[in-house]
Amino acid sequence: MPRQNTAGSPDPRTLPPEAVHTDPRGRIVTLPPFDTAGTTVIESEPGAVRGNHYHRHESHLMYVVSGRMIYIEEDAEQRISVAEIGPGQCVVSPRGVAHTTVFPERTVFVTLSDWDRRGRRYEDEVVRVAPLEDRPEVAPYLEGIGELVRWRQG
Repeated sequence: MPRQNTAGSPDPRTLPPEAVHTDPRGRIVTLPPFDTAGTTVIESEPGAVRGNHYHRHESHLMYVVSGRMIYIEEDAEQRISVAEIGPGQCVVSPRGVAHTTVFPERTVFVTLSDWDRRGRRYEDEVVRVAPLEDRPEVAPYLEGIGELVRWRQG
């Protein structure tokens, strides 16, 4: 399912790779250009929920290597958009935009960040929001996932 914006047209933040080169040895995937201050590989188990926050300073590009994620974003007018992002696709979370991800299956994704996430810098610039996955308009996208695994900061 392609990501849809609130007007129902394709959202430009869902990005295909810039290029994919395949030969008998395998594949080389070139991601879209993105200013990067750090790279993180994240593995998520089925039902995992990550996010429910926005970043004061950071934007990041998330590229799904394997599995799939349900990406949920809330705009400034509190409208929700939802997209399923699968292998070989990526999405950009802009700074200041609340977002979360839910993983229907084991998923590996790479995050390219334009902000240095080392040490306390990540937590110091994150602002937590109410769980976006609990919004009624998101429910159809989560059918069949089972119990969600959530982490709450104490």
